[in-house]
Amino acid sequence: MSDDLWLVTPSGQRGDGAWIDDVLVERAAESGLEWRYSAAGNFPRERIEVIRDKPQAEIERLYYRRGWTDGLPIVLPTQARVKAMLRRARVPADKMLGEAEPLFGQATAEKAAANAVMAGCDAVHFPFVLAALESVLDPTFNLRGVQTTDENVAPLLLLSGPDLEKVDIFGGVGALGPGWRGNMVIGRALRLAMQNLGGGWPGATTLAGLGQPGRLWLVLPENQASSPWPSLREREGYAKDETLMLTLRAEATVTVTGRIDDLGNVMRSSLSAFSRLHGGHCAVAIAPFVAKALADDGWSEADVRQRLWALSRADTDDYARSWIRAELKPRTGIAEWADAALSAGHQPPAVESPDHIVLVVAGADAAIPQHAYFPTWGFPEARIAKRIKRID
Repeated sequence: MSDDLWLVTPSGQRGDGAWIDDVLVERAAESGLEWRYSAAGNFPRERIEVIRDKPQAEIERLYYRRGWTDGLPIVLPTQARVKAMLRRARVPADKMLGEAEPLFGQATAEKAAANAVMAGCDAVHFPFVLAALESVLDPTFNLRGVQTTDENVAPLLLLSGPDLEKVDIFGGVGALGPGWRGNMVIGRALRLAMQNLGGGWPGATTLAGLGQPGRLWLVLPENQASSPWPSLREREGYAKDETLMLTLRAEATVTVTGRIDDLGNVMRSSLSAFSRLHGGHCAVAIAPFVAKALADDGWSEADVRQRLWALSRADTDDYARSWIRAELKPRTGIAEWADAALSAGHQPPAVESPDHIVLVVAGADAAIPQHAYFPTWGFPEARIAKRIKRID
C-alpha cells in the first residue's frame, strides 16, 4: 500500500510565475530568522507536491519551517480534501479572487481551500473563508498596510445570520473563543491565506511590534437570539434570512465591565488615537444583559451609538499629552473631522459620527455587563459587507 501524499501547495505564486517564498528567504536572512524559516523556499515549484513515506508530524514541522503555518498543528491539504471542499461549495478551483498584498500572490479558490483545510475548516465554513478573503483583498481594506505595519491590527469579521450554530458559529457565551470551532477556524484560515498568499510572515514581512491573539483569529458572531434590536444584517440593509459578514480593521480587543458610560470612557481614551488620526469605523459588542435593560428603558440601537459617540470625546489633557498627537500629527496631520473639532474648541470623538460605530449584541445571556471595544486603525475607511451563500 502506497504512503504517498498528494498535497496542494498552499503558498502564493505571482502572475509572472514567481513564488513569493523567494522573498521570505531574503527577508529571513536580513532579519536573522533563518532558524525559524530554515526550509523557506525549499519545495518543488509545482501546484501539487508528492511527499512519500513521511509521518504527518514530520510534514507539519516541514511546513512550519517553510513559513506555511502559524505555529499550531494543521490538517494536511491533500488533493482529495481540497477537491472535496471546492466541490461541496460548487466553486471552480481556478476561480480568481484577486492578488494578495504586499507580494501579490494569486488568491485562487484552490489556494483558499488549501489554507482552509490546513486551518481545520469543514466545507460548510468555506463560503465564510471566501468572503473573508475577498473582503481583505478589497482596496479599501488596505491589506498592504495591515500586513506590513508595526501596529497590531487584525481583520475583525462580524457575522450575522440565521441559525449560525448549525455550522458551529456561535455569538453567545465565549463568542471570542476558545471553544467554538466555526468562529476559530474561519479566522485562522484567513490568517493562513494572508500569510501564504500575501507574504505576511511574522518578523520577516509582518512587523507588528507586539502582536495580539486576535491576529490568529478575530471572528465575532452576533447573538441575535438575545438581542432586543433588529439584527446587524437588517440594519445593514440585508434580509432577515440572509447571512452577512462585515469586515473591519481592529487594533485591539478591549473588554469593559460596567455600564454604557464606562464603555464610553474607554472609547474616550488613547485607544481611539488612530481613528482620530486616520478616521475609520470601530466596533462595539454590547452584553445582552445591558442591551435588554437599555431597550426596556426605551433606548434604540441608534440611541446607544449616539450616547457612546458623545462620551468618546478625548479628555483635553490626555489628548494634549498623547504620543500620537505629539509625534504623528505634525507629520501626517489628523482626520479632517477631528481637526475641525479642535479648530472649534472641542476635543475630537473616537470616530467621525455615530454611524461610524458598528454595534452588535454578543456574549453570554447572563447578568454580566461585559462588553468589548474594537478600536480601528489605518486608512481608508474599511467597512466591507459580503452576503454569504451558506452550505448547511
